[in-house]
Amino acid sequence: MSDMRSFNDAQGTAWQAALMEASYGAVLLLFSPLVGSDIRSQSMYVENMAEAEEQFTRMTDDELRVLLSEAQPWSP
Repeated sequence: MSDMRSFNDAQGTAWQAALMEASYGAVLLLFSPLVGSDIRSQSMYVENMAEAEEQFTRMTDDELRVLLSEAQPWSP
């Protein structure tokens, strides 16, 4: 996993976001609330982890909020 980013959603809930390499070269953006266990994931459409890290670094908090709103419950 790469570095984490912290941000608040539109309701003020604090979340952390981090990248994770998944099966078959896929990269997931994982979201976890600072309180609770509602972990969510969003696929990133990238060629490799380096590209995902580059995009993740440039994302604004607003972009993270949009991706969080579209994310699905994560099942490991």
